[in-house]
Amino acid sequence: LRPMLVFLSAHAVASTLPTKAKARRELDYRARNDLCAIAAAVELVHAASLVHDDVMDGASQRRHQPTIVGQTGNSAAVLLGDLLFTRAYALAARCRSTLPARRIAAAATRLCEGELRQQAAVGCWGMSRHFYRSLLLQKTGALCRVSSQLGGWRAGGSRQQVQCLARFGSQLGLAFQIHDDWLDYWGTEQVGKTLGTDLAQSKPTLPLIRLLETVSADERRALITQLEAGGPDDLAAVRAALARSQAAEYTLTAALACSQRAQQQLASLPSSAAKDCLIAVAEYSVQREV
Repeated sequence: LRPMLVFLSAHAVASTLPTKAKARRELDYRARNDLCAIAAAVELVHAASLVHDDVMDGASQRRHQPTIVGQTGNSAAVLLGDLLFTRAYALAARCRSTLPARRIAAAATRLCEGELRQQAAVGCWGMSRHFYRSLLLQKTGALCRVSSQLGGWRAGGSRQQVQCLARFGSQLGLAFQIHDDWLDYWGTEQVGKTLGTDLAQSKPTLPLIRLLETVSADERRALITQLEAGGPDDLAAVRAALARSQAAEYTLTAALACSQRAQQQLASLPSSAAKDCLIAVAEYSVQREV
């Protein structure tokens, strides 16, 4: 996804440049090399975060394949994640400007800060939707944002175009992560990863936040007691309450709203195949089963 955002954003911006400028800037050999380095760097940061996520979640499967932690244990997985991070920064440093390395490092920092904040919020059943959204903007939005932002920047986009692409990436990241949180409760084996980890690890996400917002005070106290107990029967009761509620529909609606806001950010870009692809990515973010 993230390398795709880099290249599609670059092409969407390049389609707005005069022919001579396009040849001189977007199609320049050095620009293409920089875009490849940026795309590879953001994907390596993402891959590193997934390896570390699997360690924290104790996940045995991802994308229908055994995870590194499931095959080799925590120590090797942590070291591999660290290695991927360092390779990412080395790639970003190859660019002619220091901006990509600085922006990617800042995005990785936000990602890690978001993970730390989420770990600190484990078992905090009073989490607000505002706090939850701020976590997602760090955990998922930051990398999607920097991918589309740097793609537009390196292709020679205007300040307004680059800012619109950055906002597109942020909203796309929100849509993807909210849909992921829905999949964790209601996904099928097609998802290709270990499901049910959020509830098992006492991580409040939007489905549960919405449930606790909408039940009566007595029901809320009973649910929190069951969540804190954490036994199989307790968690089964929470899942049953989720199934009876409108939390699933609410979560999907929230993801769809983010997808639509992402698409709105592209309105100022002229029609092009790249823009159509970016719109399709935003639509797919809330339709996928994996």
